[in-house]
Amino acid sequence: MKINTNPPKGMRDLTPQEVVLRNYIRETILEVYQRFGFSQIVTPVMDDISILTSGQGGENEKLIFKILKRGEKLRLQKENLTENHLVDFGMRFDLTVPLTRFYANNRAKLPNPFKVIQIGSSFRAERPQKGRFRQFIQCDIDIIGNPNVTAETELILATTQALQKLDFKDFKVRINDRRILEHLAEYCGFETKDFGKVFIILDKLDKINLSGVQKELEQENFSIESIQKLTQIIESVTSKKLDFELITEILPQVDSQWVEDLKFIAQTVKAQSQDFEIVYDLTLVRGMGYYTGVILEIEMPEFGSSVAGGGRYDKMVGRFLKNQDVPACGFSIGFERIVQILEDKGFQPPKKGEKIAFLYDGKKESFQQILPKVQELRAEGKTVSIEVKRKKMKKQLDDFKQFGFDKFCIFRLNEPLEIKDLD
Repeated sequence: MKINTNPPKGMRDLTPQEVVLRNYIRETILEVYQRFGFSQIVTPVMDDISILTSGQGGENEKLIFKILKRGEKLRLQKENLTENHLVDFGMRFDLTVPLTRFYANNRAKLPNPFKVIQIGSSFRAERPQKGRFRQFIQCDIDIIGNPNVTAETELILATTQALQKLDFKDFKVRINDRRILEHLAEYCGFETKDFGKVFIILDKLDKINLSGVQKELEQENFSIESIQKLTQIIESVTSKKLDFELITEILPQVDSQWVEDLKFIAQTVKAQSQDFEIVYDLTLVRGMGYYTGVILEIEMPEFGSSVAGGGRYDKMVGRFLKNQDVPACGFSIGFERIVQILEDKGFQPPKKGEKIAFLYDGKKESFQQILPKVQELRAEGKTVSIEVKRKKMKKQLDDFKQFGFDKFCIFRLNEPLEIKDLD
């Protein structure tokens, strides 16, 4: 049988150079978040299938990689076999669902509010495309226990500072409130049971434009009057810059506190930085059905779509606590998209001190003689790699350059060591 040496479809091997960039991005984001007082946790990449399919993940629950039961648990001879007889675990599709389980189990020993970082792999069985893979890194910060919009404001400040630290600027932060969206749907005459379906279609606005949204709504046999009312409002708010006064004119019965909260977020964030734009966008939906309040997204001109998103999910943790609601909100950076943008730019992470290649003749005695000097340089904080000298020195030195080395040294018996620049 021929062995396939390629990684599974939608997954990748990563070269040393790719890992260097990814480590730099991860460390930069982590450092910024920790300065904001967030603490890092780690949760398993697998979880109980009942948790992953509890309705908290929306459409992503259809994309779970499910894991067969093992050993005696797996009984293929059982009559009327169903999937439930075969599967007991699944690979996590995001970091939020595992976080809510973690918090429910550990809240007695956690601070309140709990400011938490998660950086790790998630898995979704979807069609791979540009910037989207079946295995991908997610980078989340969440605040659990703070019901005030100061939490959302801090999430935006931390995330935008992390992006700026990675040399991004001129991006756009979009904010909305799920409750305003629901009020809009009700104002237009849609029934409560249909809100989710309406929002899923509206979420496609940037891909299929307004006429496409109208067509899909008509295909769902919604009231023509409701569709026209919604599309007229969307057209009016997308044809000009939407401000908070305009939304109260369009939806006069909207709760003023929701609008004031959004205004507070926008004004506070603007006061801290002028290097990016923050706007109120009535058409911002976010795909997850678990959002209960403010929703957030960051657009990057270089990518043509969002690179970060999140919002408030006050009802989610309570599912693990006998429906005892706990205020929570989070923001997730699209790690893979950030990597792709920086790779396309040819971005090179700053070097951490000198990186030196020590070349010798391959003899054990030579290795022993150069080792004290190498150890001394490493103790000074320099990166030093001991390598056997090849016959074709030029190719070897070119390889060192490719892997980020600055200098090299050739060991010759009874001669002083001389460290030279690679350039």
